Amino acid sequence: MKFTRFLLVFLISTIAFTETPKAIFTSNTYKQGIYNISTPSPFSATAKLTTPNNVTSLIIIDSSGNQKFYKRFNTVDEIINLGIINIGDLIAVVGNGEIAITISK
Repeated sequence: MKFTRFLLVFLISTIAFTETPKAIFTSNTYKQGIYNISTPSPFSATAKLTTPNNVTSLIIIDSSGNQKFYKRFNTVDEIINLGIINIGDLIAVVGNGEIAITISK
């Protein structure tokens, strides 16, 4: 009886007090992957390749599925303006390098 009560309380508290994490896009270095933007307000950003001898591509896809931006990075520290990034946009980093994306509001 006590074990059943403990299990019931444990399950209810686990479900009730669990928050779904929301990914907030911050200035950082990003490796290969797809990043979904959930920042509530649009922002502008710049990007640069931080790893030498690694060709890496950056693609931005808007919430409608249209490609907004594509850049193949092959020069280290070349700063590229990404324009305005909105909520629901996807950023895909493809390649072995790392790209530093800096947010400027």
